[in-house]
Amino acid sequence: MTPGTHSKTALQPLLTGWILFSAFCVATGWILSAIHQLNILGYGVAFAVLLIAYFSQRKNSERNFRFKLRLRRFRRPLPAIYLFLAILALLGGAIYAPTNYDALTYRFPRVLHWWAAEQWHWFDTADFRMNSPAVGMEWLMTPLFTFARSDRFFFLTNIVSYLLLPGLIFSVFRQMGVAARVAWNWMWLLPSAFCYVMQAGSIGNDSFAAVYFLASIYYSLKARRTNDVKFLWLAILSAALLTGAKISNLPLLLPCVVAAWPAGRLARVKKFATCGVFFLALLISFLPSAILNQRFSGRWDGNPGNISKVQVTNPVAAIAGNTILLASQSLMPPLLPKARPLENWLENRLPKSLREMLQRDFPRFDIGLGELPQEEGSGLGLGITMMILLSICAPVIFRNYYRHSGKLFRNLGGAILAATWIAFLFYMIKTGSEATARLIAPYYPLLLATALIHPANALLVRRRWWKVLAVLCAMSPLAGLILTPSRPLVPAEHFFVWMGNRTSNHERWDRPREIYAVYRQRNDLLAPLRNYLPPEAKSIGLVAGVDDTEVALWRPFGQRRVIHLMEEEIFDRGKNSSSEWIVVNSGALKTLDLLSLKKQVGERGGQIIGEESIISRWSSGPSVWLVLYFPSRS
Repeated sequence: MTPGTHSKTALQPLLTGWILFSAFCVATGWILSAIHQLNILGYGVAFAVLLIAYFSQRKNSERNFRFKLRLRRFRRPLPAIYLFLAILALLGGAIYAPTNYDALTYRFPRVLHWWAAEQWHWFDTADFRMNSPAVGMEWLMTPLFTFARSDRFFFLTNIVSYLLLPGLIFSVFRQMGVAARVAWNWMWLLPSAFCYVMQAGSIGNDSFAAVYFLASIYYSLKARRTNDVKFLWLAILSAALLTGAKISNLPLLLPCVVAAWPAGRLARVKKFATCGVFFLALLISFLPSAILNQRFSGRWDGNPGNISKVQVTNPVAAIAGNTILLASQSLMPPLLPKARPLENWLENRLPKSLREMLQRDFPRFDIGLGELPQEEGSGLGLGITMMILLSICAPVIFRNYYRHSGKLFRNLGGAILAATWIAFLFYMIKTGSEATARLIAPYYPLLLATALIHPANALLVRRRWWKVLAVLCAMSPLAGLILTPSRPLVPAEHFFVWMGNRTSNHERWDRPREIYAVYRQRNDLLAPLRNYLPPEAKSIGLVAGVDDTEVALWRPFGQRRVIHLMEEEIFDRGKNSSSEWIVVNSGALKTLDLLSLKKQVGERGGQIIGEESIISRWSSGPSVWLVLYFPSRS
């Protein structure tokens, strides 16, 4: 038996359960929101119905699936390393509260706003991301928060997805035409890429969508092979969840459609049921968000006037910038002590004309190297990238063994891979983000499969030196998982304090110590401001910038509500009569400086109750936050 074929027996029931559960959570979020029941009662009824349906189906089923974890499957080095990485990621997610910055600045806060209003709603805010992005991850977070009143379980979404990756990679690779031994090695090796393993214990919303993409391909091919329409339905739901997870995944609909097209004839078998699946797919896709974005902002993507600066109109600048970012982020080593000097050196080595074009047409271009791989910007990593390059070179290395490969891409698998490359090229031409390597995490598996199809790879993976390199590359994320400031598994901050006290050149240890300190308090960043807010302050006005997190002001959850205010609304007591207490980030003010604000507060009958200097990002430095109180006129 080929190593790894065991994954086929356990994969399908677990994957099907995850796809159906994800579809249920997203659909339930929209439905409960539509009837204004986005609360514990609404979710309680919905999950009770789900449990009744599950046990009824299980009772009527002739064969029930029983999952058994057989540790002997992890005796070999690559599976053992993968299991160890998964355990470390699980520990980090369980020990630490979430610190993913995007999640804390808009994804979790928007869940809090919907939950408080018991429905999805569009609200005025300085951060457009509160309203416009896809909501797939948020609808998975909402029931967890509703029942637990905590954000400590949000990481489970990524852990589940990470555990499903190996079996999915193996099954899809085999159906693409990759040799069994090659697919088996890479099913364990690819999940050790930084972009997957660093998000496994976090609440980032990039890598978890790779499971939806691979599932859509897997079920489409299975539907074609078995002539079972149920697999086509699952493929449609998986593709819908893929688009609902992130707008950057939309191009991947093309390979999903190519994969499902030959099985499309099965839709005629059960027309009414298929129509119901299509309706559910539309509900859980990006379509509802696109409709709401068009209604409230005037653009389907919620980005009028390109306020996010992520749309690039110059294809040359887009391809050049994305290629540079992808190369630099994909070649990130496990440790890079001189990250900032190297980043400056790389930027200075770019031709002047290229730098000027990127500054003009790719405004978010930023190489952004770090000392350690981080969930916010990691790509494949140096080790996996080098292994991929070896696979690309395999036909040359073994050219005396395989000289004819003209038929490698003449089947459906070749069409799917070609469609994936077209989707990737579309992304590279249209999108200009500094986090390219992270955003395309769902694209990597099938892009890699293109290099692995050649039969020369079957000889490559048998070489002893390749096996040694594979083990070393699979272990490369260990430093990042253990030392990451987001979830350190060793007391790194105390180490840097200790080193700073023992050496004369203590400045060199100040930066890493401060970075760990910032991450340690990030989940409850504005906690010092709560000391100035009395228990009876149930409504808190907030004037903040795009990258400010408000989660701390909602604590204790269920007892307070945050209302976003514009700068001009601070003193408008008629329009803002519900908020006697207002928290202001002075760095977010555009027409007022700190002194002018303090002066006007006194002139308008308000009081400055508290003032704190808080660092949200180490690179941005501290900002002054004020707690204002305007006594009610009644």
